[in-house]
Amino acid sequence: MKKITRAEMRLRTVNSVLGSLRIEKLQPSPTVVAGMKSCVLGEDTPQHLLQETIKRHAQISRR
Repeated sequence: MKKITRAEMRLRTVNSVLGSLRIEKLQPSPTVVAGMKSCVLGEDTPQHLLQETIKRHAQISRR
């Protein structure tokens, strides 16, 4: 049995996410796609990508 490398596992995860988005007829932004590619290459972490996405899109309500 062939061992699955971490890079292959990251690639499968990203492909799964993109496939789920296509099923829902959604399109990720180019920034998210670039972030996912950097995760696959091991240059970034999914946690950091999530934090950056939330920071960019979530509005903080200050009262």
